[in-house]
Amino acid sequence: MSDPTQSSPPSPPSPSSPSSPLPSGTPSLGGNAVAPETGATAIFGVGTDILQISRVVGVMTRTKGRFAERVLGPEELKVYHARQKRSEVRGLAYLCTRFAAKEAVSKAIGLGMRWPMTWRAVQTLNAPSGKPVVVASGELVPWLAERQLSIEISITDEKEYAVAFAIASRNLGNIRNIASEKTQ
Repeated sequence: MSDPTQSSPPSPPSPSSPSSPLPSGTPSLGGNAVAPETGATAIFGVGTDILQISRVVGVMTRTKGRFAERVLGPEELKVYHARQKRSEVRGLAYLCTRFAAKEAVSKAIGLGMRWPMTWRAVQTLNAPSGKPVVVASGELVPWLAERQLSIEISITDEKEYAVAFAIASRNLGNIRNIASEKTQ
């Protein structure tokens, strides 16, 4: 199923700090949204992940469902359990897209699954518009802030696969000031 947010209009301006919560009107996300900075940015890293959903079915069977508890953050778990109650297939697709998103983010920031990047330190939640938003927690928040990194994420799933694509970017500040300093 394709992600309908890919053709949505641009979102409102983002917070001025990667560790700031989302703008008012987005209380359901909580935590620290890793939203893009205003002004010029440069790509820091790109990450992608594709996951065969049937492999997660096997892991969930072997772990008696504990896999979801181990990799999903608290807000993601709430959504996962609600979706799983309505439809086991949609619950599984949600788990797979969020797992793929964590992998993609870990690659985009260049850490892989090494501290401070942990499974539960990154949650992919949805803004009221449906747009997926990365929310960081714990020691990953200052790590991202020190590097002035923000993260954009795109996720999708089909019958057999879940895919995530993440872009980490760095705030360059006011590019006009940088250019004028070099010419003077």
